[in-house]
Amino acid sequence: MLPSEFSTIIKQVTSPLKGSLPTIKTYKLSVKKRFDGMSFLDFYTQAMPSISSEIWKEKIISGNLTLEGKSVKTNHLVLAGQMTKHTNQPIIEPSINTNIELLEWNNDFIIINKPAPLPIHPSGRFEHNTLSEILKNAFPKEDFKLTHRIDANTTGIVVIARNKEAANSIITQFKKQTIQKEYLALVEGIVQTEIFTLNKNIGNEITAGGGRKINKTGEAASTTFKILKKYPKEKQTLLSVIPHSGRTNQIRIHLANIGFPIVGDIGYKDKTYFENNPLTYNEDCLFLHAWKISFSHKNTTQSFIADIPDKFRI
Repeated sequence: MLPSEFSTIIKQVTSPLKGSLPTIKTYKLSVKKRFDGMSFLDFYTQAMPSISSEIWKEKIISGNLTLEGKSVKTNHLVLAGQMTKHTNQPIIEPSINTNIELLEWNNDFIIINKPAPLPIHPSGRFEHNTLSEILKNAFPKEDFKLTHRIDANTTGIVVIARNKEAANSIITQFKKQTIQKEYLALVEGIVQTEIFTLNKNIGNEITAGGGRKINKTGEAASTTFKILKKYPKEKQTLLSVIPHSGRTNQIRIHLANIGFPIVGDIGYKDKTYFENNPLTYNEDCLFLHAWKISFSHKNTTQSFIADIPDKFRI
């Protein structure tokens, strides 16, 4: 498939964006064993503590929140295994960038240059406005398998398999850390050391807003950095970044931890930001780009480069 044909098809399914149309979402939640015998209201208040009990009470009384498909009172006792269901008011998902560029399309995989903001998978505020959903709608006959992920606000290369064999091969290489990846990161401050490696564990615990943080008992994470260019006037440094592991937000966390946060990464620069804001920024503000990748496929080395976004050309 030619890049121009690919772009045309993407535009057809994203004009308008499905997630940008007001939709009512249905939520289902089963009663876990530990909630057996609780009142309906207490069950929801404890199972979903981030939402006030008054909201759950209103939903139950109005009949919006049901148990086994029936309206019940707030003091009705629930049983383990029962299913609950409720809907929300029509919502519109946050806007995304749909300028998805095709770099390669062959019998086994495709390579795209992902724009930002654009989440890879449905999560949180995003259900339809994601890369996986757009590709599913654009190419319904394909059995695309995402082999890895990059952040919604990170631009650059994403490898997508077209069959199980290719997916297994590429995913295995990612797990074994034999795939060569290189990122570009523009950071705040003037970095002095030409080449350096950070080895700092990252915890699995999800912080406020959906982020992660350095944790001595977390999983090992290693990243090598090399200075490409310094911008004394702007007090910024352009770095080549090679992650040797694939922890969530690894590059962003490592750089912020040593006092050189990525330009535009508000949340990892200001530790209080994520307390009231989501992990995904609404604009293309993060200066982190998945630049190059090399992996093995059918005994040959496949290498790809995603053009550097214009925003880096300062």
